[in-house]
Order: sequence, then C-alpha cells, then structure tokens
Amino acid sequence: MKLQDNPQAYAIMGCAKRVYKTLGHGFLESAYADALELEFQRNAIPYAREDEVRIYYDGVPLRTHYRADFTCFNRSYIIELKAVKALTKIEWAQVIHYLRATRIPYGLLINFGRPDIQYETFELAKLPSL
Repeated sequence: MKLQDNPQAYAIMGCAKRVYKTLGHGFLESAYADALELEFQRNAIPYAREDEVRIYYDGVPLRTHYRADFTCFNRSYIIELKAVKALTKIEWAQVIHYLRATRIPYGLLINFGRPDIQYETFELAKLPSL
C-alpha cells in the first residue's frame, strides 16, 4: 500500500509524524499512544484504542481476542506501535498474523524509537499465502 494512494492511511501517518516531530524518540510506547490518540481526536479520525478484536480460525471466531493498539476507520486499519531501535521480521510477522487472524484489511506498524520515524504498511489482500 502506498500512503499517497490511500487517504486514510496517509491521514493516520500524518498524525504519527506530528507526534514524532513534537516528542522525538526516547519515550515509552504508551506516551506515543497517548499523543497519537490526541492527534486522532484533533483530526477527526475515527479510532478505538486498545480495541479487542476477534480472532478467526478457519472461518470460525475464537473466544480469544487480540487487543490492537488502535483500530481506525471502523476497523479497516490495525495500528501497531513500537518504540524500539529497529523494526525486525518479528514485528512484521506480528502485524501480518494480526491481519490474517482478524481479517482487518490494512495494517500500519509505526516505530517511534529511532532518530527518524520508521513505518511499514500492510495490505491483507496482498500478503503472500502461507
């Protein structure tokens, strides 16, 4: 997914970049989540924080839920926040598994823990099959 081609993802990342510009790197993930929530409110982006999202197995909903850092635009996007030195395949795999298990179409993995904001975009329809 290219941000410039996706207005909703572009708006979410605009908020994240404003948070990063103001706070920089070095805070805990929870501080970035608090600030991002304020930016979502200021920009009228519909969101749910710590949203309990249902997980599906072979088309069947499980009793177990996943708690997303944020979901936005009526659960069209999972937003996973990190404050680490670098994103690795472990964090990417986490978001990919969340998308597959919840059937949410888009994901944004945002890392505030570097000298420059780092992010990855994911699209469920374009993920390789297992």
